[in-house]
Amino acid sequence: MLNILRERMRNFLSTNRVGVLTGSGTEGTWTMPVRYRVKNLELDCLVPRWADIAYYVEPYPEVLMVVLVVLPSPGDPLCWLQYKGSARPLTNHDWKGLLPTGASENLAKDMYLVLRVVPERIDLFDENRGWGARETLEIR
Repeated sequence: MLNILRERMRNFLSTNRVGVLTGSGTEGTWTMPVRYRVKNLELDCLVPRWADIAYYVEPYPEVLMVVLVVLPSPGDPLCWLQYKGSARPLTNHDWKGLLPTGASENLAKDMYLVLRVVPERIDLFDENRGWGARETLEIR
């Protein structure tokens, strides 16, 4: 069952490419929409260097990412993944699949920071299966 759940979460993350990354520190809470790439269950997130998250993630690495399935119409059930983990900046990484269309790889390191987020807990919520339907994967 655990392998089936891991695979379901990995497929959900691979199907989507954008999430909202949130963290907190002494200055309060910060939130940033980010592009991401999934490797196993770890995420590489593309963060603009000017964003608050780029400043606060090193001293406060605990983050929460929410990835929502795009809804075709307003009344459709919600389906989203809530990903709690620990983030750290990467110095050596591959830009492929992370940069916006037309962005220069030569300028990317000056414009963006890549954060690797390692999961601690992943919750998948799917209202198609009933209100409050949730599957949880604890990773420690």
